[in-house]
Amino acid sequence: MSNIAIIAEYNPFHNGHKFLIDTARERTGLDTVIALMSGNFVQRGVPAMADKYTRAEAALAGGASMVFELPVLFATGSARDFAFGAINILDKMNSVEYLVFGAEDERMDIFDRVSDILAFEPEEYTTLLNDFLSKGLSYPAASEKALVKILGDDKSPVISKPNNILAMSYLTAIKRFKSQIKPIIIKRNDPGYHSTELNQAFSSATAIRKAMEENQDIKDFVPHKCMEIYNHYLDKELPDGQWLTPFIASRLIYDRNLDPKISALAMTLDMNQELLNRIRKAPLPAKYVELLDYMKTRNITQTRVSRVLLHMVLGITNGDRELAYNNGFSDYINLLGLNKKYSQQLKELTMLSKLSIINKKSEFKPETELGERLWQLDILSTDLYNQMIYENTNIRLKREKANSVRTI
Repeated sequence: MSNIAIIAEYNPFHNGHKFLIDTARERTGLDTVIALMSGNFVQRGVPAMADKYTRAEAALAGGASMVFELPVLFATGSARDFAFGAINILDKMNSVEYLVFGAEDERMDIFDRVSDILAFEPEEYTTLLNDFLSKGLSYPAASEKALVKILGDDKSPVISKPNNILAMSYLTAIKRFKSQIKPIIIKRNDPGYHSTELNQAFSSATAIRKAMEENQDIKDFVPHKCMEIYNHYLDKELPDGQWLTPFIASRLIYDRNLDPKISALAMTLDMNQELLNRIRKAPLPAKYVELLDYMKTRNITQTRVSRVLLHMVLGITNGDRELAYNNGFSDYINLLGLNKKYSQQLKELTMLSKLSIINKKSEFKPETELGERLWQLDILSTDLYNQMIYENTNIRLKREKANSVRTI
């Protein structure tokens, strides 16, 4: 059974995403497109613009055959955790022949060289990496500098771009796991991941979200069928990291009532001593943006801070990541949406996959410690998202176990 896989956030699904799906089908000659999508929180550590079931339905309307959820542990992790978790899950499906993804550059020569270094970590790289880390650089910055030192300064512009970084992370994971999945890179047509300006038919998700916040018309940048699904979100305030403020403040206040020796804050995923010290000294009351500004440093990015704050609220720890890395990353996959035209393909995938496919949420019972923990975190993240939505919009979304697969 041969299928195409795409790893995405669809936050929101837009013309560029449809272009990627259509181009993937053209290049491979295959029809079934499996989307592995972030859930209610995205990699930046903030809530998605719409709940995961709505975004899954929009992805189906845009051309995906079926949509599965990337567990929150990986969806809100570093580029490495995001890629390793996603690739391992796709590999265990035993049904994916191609992984198709967009990048700012189609430089497979550079991507291949970088992923070789990252996957197999030769002595030259580890020596340089440790040297840069000892000088106080963050891991991503130290890794980039080490790679540029080995490959040459002229490679820096390619290595540093956001989607190129993710592309190299996917290739690294494929090599590390000795996966047979074949990567296909398609050059992005939008102005770039961080672009905040609408640009002809293809605009970044960042620009589209900004336009939505400013009540601009986005119909030219999102497929019509997807717009119909998103319509009920367009007249409301979009979910924002700011909505996390009361949960973060409550967690910090609670921690300050504990003896530091028994506090669990230090175990938060991606926390380090410098960040822990800044979090504990953060002046309260404070808004979300004020906390981000206070805690970021030259070596700790704002994105890392926002991820750590979310992990702190959800109780995601370094131990959770260790549990995943030591036990095969996942033993289930949560189905969010299905185009009924591909029901037979889903049945075949279910038979071939090493993972349990969650169809009926209320009946799923994990069989391993890893499964129990990942499912618990996914349920908690839905509870947190739903609480924020209810507090800010008075909309009461369904709890995870009451949800059902969206179909078109």
